[in-house]
Amino acid sequence: MTKKRMIIGGIAVIIMITAIYAWYQYNRTVQGLADVKADYSVDAPALINEFVSNEDLAHKKYLNKILSVKGTIKSVEPGGTIVLGDTTEMNGVRCVLDTSANAAAGSLQRGATITIKGAITGFNKDETGLLGSDVQLNRCVIAN
Repeated sequence: MTKKRMIIGGIAVIIMITAIYAWYQYNRTVQGLADVKADYSVDAPALINEFVSNEDLAHKKYLNKILSVKGTIKSVEPGGTIVLGDTTEMNGVRCVLDTSANAAAGSLQRGATITIKGAITGFNKDETGLLGSDVQLNRCVIAN
C-alpha cells in the first residue's frame, strides 16, 4: 500500500511541476528593446542596398540581430508600422512597432528623420521590380 501511495504522490508532484512550468511559459513576455544595445547602427538606404546587392551576405551579417536604423519616414501605417527609406524609391525598411511604442507613432510625420531600433527578421525581395523590396524589423522602439 505504501509503495502505491509513493507512486501516486510522485505522479502528482510531477503533474504539479509541469503545470507550474506551463503557466510560467504561457505568461512569459518578450524583452523590450528600449534598453538593449544595438548590434549595428546603419542608415536605411545603406541597409536596403546591402540586402539588394548581396542578400546572402546581408542575412549572415544582420539576421536575428538588433539594429539601430536611421532614415526618412516614408509612411506611418495603421497598426503601428513605420516604413523608412528614400521617398523616391519603392524599397524600404518596414518597422513593426512594439506595443509600448505605438502611442508615439501617432505623432510622427511623413518626411521626418528618425532612428528606430528593432530586431531584424528578414528581407522580402521583389522579383518583379514593381513593388519594391522590404527589410523587416520587429519589436521596434523609437530610439532617443
